[in-house]
Amino acid sequence: MFKSVLIIIFVIVILMIIRTVLQRQKQPGRKTKPIDTRDTVQCQHCKTYFPRDDAIFKDEMAFCSSQHLDDWNHTT
Repeated sequence: MFKSVLIIIFVIVILMIIRTVLQRQKQPGRKTKPIDTRDTVQCQHCKTYFPRDDAIFKDEMAFCSSQHLDDWNHTT
């Protein structure tokens, strides 16, 4: 009796593992949008990349905020 119960449990576990593996194969992988580096610039102060449209430019240098521009002006 006990042997039969163990065999049933073993079969159920194997079937659950197979089902999980098959479900994961059916799901498409997460595709991330590639970053277009042509549309981003690097802040001279904090070295982070951000969209060119949000940049504050001074003498061909890009800054992510007016605070970083002010900090850059005080250090130079």
